[in-house]
Amino acid sequence: MDLQLKVLQTPTGKQLSEYQLNLLTKNKIGSVLDFYEADEEKLRDMLAIKVESVRDLKKELSLLPNDSVEDTTPEVEYGTGMEELDKLLDSVGQPFKQGRVWELSGQTGVGKTQLVHTLALNFVWKHNRKVLFIDTKRDFSCKRIQDMLRARNLDEETCQRAMKAIQVVQALTAPDLIEILKAFDQQLTAKIQAAMQTKFVVIDSLAACYVHYRGRRMHLLRQSLLVELACKIRKLAVQGVAFIIGNVSFFGKDTDNCNDDGEGDGNNEGRTTRQQLEPMLGAYWSSVCTLRLSLELPVDDDSADQDDGLRLVHVISNTYGPKGGHCLLRITHAGVV
Repeated sequence: MDLQLKVLQTPTGKQLSEYQLNLLTKNKIGSVLDFYEADEEKLRDMLAIKVESVRDLKKELSLLPNDSVEDTTPEVEYGTGMEELDKLLDSVGQPFKQGRVWELSGQTGVGKTQLVHTLALNFVWKHNRKVLFIDTKRDFSCKRIQDMLRARNLDEETCQRAMKAIQVVQALTAPDLIEILKAFDQQLTAKIQAAMQTKFVVIDSLAACYVHYRGRRMHLLRQSLLVELACKIRKLAVQGVAFIIGNVSFFGKDTDNCNDDGEGDGNNEGRTTRQQLEPMLGAYWSSVCTLRLSLELPVDDDSADQDDGLRLVHVISNTYGPKGGHCLLRITHAGVV
């Protein structure tokens, strides 16, 4: 669809004049992807609007339904390899397939990393495609993957093939993460074989890259980096790449005054409940992913020392369907099932 028509579907874009819209075409910005890639200050000067309005417009464009003619890749449903989770996703209209951008949140130690490891392994094992695993915490474990493969009683050749199909890179800061995705996009554009075979990106975990951007003084920088990251992710999603993005849950604003920075202030004296838990990064990031899942313990704090591996997956927001559904999974030596 023409960029001008797309822009006019957004709240910010509706405030632009025909003259401003024509300036985009005159400056060879004719597609949504061109707009994503354009420098924020260049767009600000061109359109004579605030940088904050440019960021809002980029975010709003990223949330429009993906009906672009630029996306010629046929959709392929992958499945997660976890029967109960696939049933839940089907019931809320979000089966795992190309172009999906999902967030998986949960408190520290609940098993998010084990779940994303399982998703990556199931993907390469079932579809013989590559996975780009972006490790922001320096804790990716090849041994964990090997143990999961051995627990499935797979032959050595299959194990080696699965291990090679998971490409692990480290990103310790938000700019690092953005540069990795930018390089991946450039490889896709150049039609490099390894990149063309990579259809799934795991980011574990996003919060680790943004933990230093806290407080009001860092708010604008964090917003700018989140907008740039969202645009990179959306551009890759349009090209058929699926994303699972890990995040950390913490007590919501109703239980402390931590300004969405992921750290409690000690004001919460009650017991954690699902309704109180909110993913880190605040209101802006909550609108980026089209599906947000929460991984939680299905028991109260009194029985936390009797962990039997059961976990509750809950749909906390869903752009394309209902929310509030849930299913039970179990952490095992072979992964999450």
